Amino acid sequence: MNDHHKSAEELIHELEQCREQAKAADLLDNATRVTSIAQLQSLTQGAESFLAVHDLESLWPRVKTAVQNTLHADRLAIYLYNKETDELSCPYTFGLSQSYVDHLNQSFRNSPGNAQLFHLAPVWTEDAQNDPAFRDKWDHYKAERVQSLAIFPLISKEGHSSGGMALYWNEKRPLDSTLISAGHTLAHMVALAINTINLFSQTRQSLNREQKLNEVSRMLNTTNDLPTLLGTLVQMVAELVHADSGLLGLVIDREIMTFYPYNVPNWMNLRPAPRPRGLAWQIVNTCEPILVSDYPAHPEAMEKWIEAGVLTFLGVPLQAGENCLGMLALFNLNKSRLSFRERDLELAASIGQQVGIAIQNLRLLAETQQRAAAMAAILNRQAELDMMKNTFTQSVSHELRSPLGIIYGHAELLVSEGLGSLNDDQKQSAEIIMRRVMMLTNLVDDLTALLAAETQELRREEIDTIMLVYSLLADYRMRAEGLGITLESDIEENMPWIRGDSTHLRRVFDNLVSNAFKFTPAGGRIVLRLMAEGENVQIEVEDTGEGIPEDKLDRIFERFYQVEGGANRRHTGTGLGLTLVKEIVEAHRGSVRVRSQIGEGTTFTVLIPGFVQT
Repeated sequence: MNDHHKSAEELIHELEQCREQAKAADLLDNATRVTSIAQLQSLTQGAESFLAVHDLESLWPRVKTAVQNTLHADRLAIYLYNKETDELSCPYTFGLSQSYVDHLNQSFRNSPGNAQLFHLAPVWTEDAQNDPAFRDKWDHYKAERVQSLAIFPLISKEGHSSGGMALYWNEKRPLDSTLISAGHTLAHMVALAINTINLFSQTRQSLNREQKLNEVSRMLNTTNDLPTLLGTLVQMVAELVHADSGLLGLVIDREIMTFYPYNVPNWMNLRPAPRPRGLAWQIVNTCEPILVSDYPAHPEAMEKWIEAGVLTFLGVPLQAGENCLGMLALFNLNKSRLSFRERDLELAASIGQQVGIAIQNLRLLAETQQRAAAMAAILNRQAELDMMKNTFTQSVSHELRSPLGIIYGHAELLVSEGLGSLNDDQKQSAEIIMRRVMMLTNLVDDLTALLAAETQELRREEIDTIMLVYSLLADYRMRAEGLGITLESDIEENMPWIRGDSTHLRRVFDNLVSNAFKFTPAGGRIVLRLMAEGENVQIEVEDTGEGIPEDKLDRIFERFYQVEGGANRRHTGTGLGLTLVKEIVEAHRGSVRVRSQIGEGTTFTVLIPGFVQT
């Protein structure tokens, strides 16, 4: 009966047809017809019952019922062949003594399973205790009081043996072709049911594996504590590939490996391991996975792991880009008959890459957090220093104003000879005192204004930009005439207004115009331009003075920086004017830029957001 390529549904359909044909056949005598019909009915019912279960433990009782109803066997044994391990097992028996079951299991362990399944056809004997073909089993059959037996192969859909179904009768029984054919058909139904259950189990395992992989990915993406991550991860991966224990080694400073174990015996000393010992460092050095089916025989096997009972070993690198950050090792011990497969290695290697990237990201995060904390401490310290500086500047400015005013008043009194006449040298000295006191006063004023621009909230008043420029022209026109400098203007009509602090903005343009006068010789020209850039206001102060060297332009807004330094200075100043300009303009959300050419002059451009007056 070559039916191992047929599905269970096809067999059920054929059995139904056979049963109907048997009922209608006139050639069969009544007893034979009744037996055949009953046998076919039992096979059909057995096949239907097999389709309703999804695990082997539930299948075996149904097989027992079908065997008893169809073939009337007194005892039963099911054995299965594992192709990956080349081993036979006996997962179910009925009616057999424990000693005989132990004998079966021992015989299966002592010889490769495939050798016992060489024949794909049924094997039977009506006299098991005297049949020469079963001579080596006579003693066991006599002890078990078995008279007749039949062994039917469980043939897979691919045509390979996946085990066997052994039936035993307590009395000698004629095993005719009808019974053998029925047993062979029943065995095929059992094989199909086992295959279906295995497929269902594999599907369930695949879903479970996918779920655990998702849990691994979620943990890698959400856990920020590295020790917690690594300790939990080893257990999850070990459970995923059905490993007895595991170990994650993390490389520290390229020379030391520290370990995170799972289910490793407590007596083992897992001290940090230096290079270059064992399979762990081999994996790190080569960045290649390793699968060892006989760990004790491997040349890199370590004695303590052999003593712990490690039989099979699986190791993968924890890789991030071209860097190998450590390794993940999984073990199966001698108490387990499981072994790792290539798909386990591929799965672990894939997880190893994810873990490597997660470790690198966590290290970068830790470094970033450390740098952020250090930067925060520096910024806090800087803020403290800035506050101390501001307090000091404010105090000094306040304390200097009164004595400077007194000194200037007395010097002015001396120069005016209100306290008596002075000779020329005395008068010149008093005038020098007045100029220097005025310089110090200007410095204090600039420091005070700069401090206010940095720390105080600016007033927001509406400023007419045209009137602002006209007031500048009026204030500086007499000075221009006195110095022989032409002061011109170019003012657009219908200019936007500015919301800002008029006092601070006036200081900005006073500084720019004063600088233009300071560096423009007699006969030169200063131009004030006012124009609109959309709703922004642009004010330019252009002069035909000495110009600024190109290599100094980037520094002119620094505090106390002056283009002319040391003994070559020809123009007095505090070095804070342009710093103050920049601070105040930027406080108004504006910008200031400069362009200059030696011997041709300099142009400062201030751009400040404005609004259209309605």
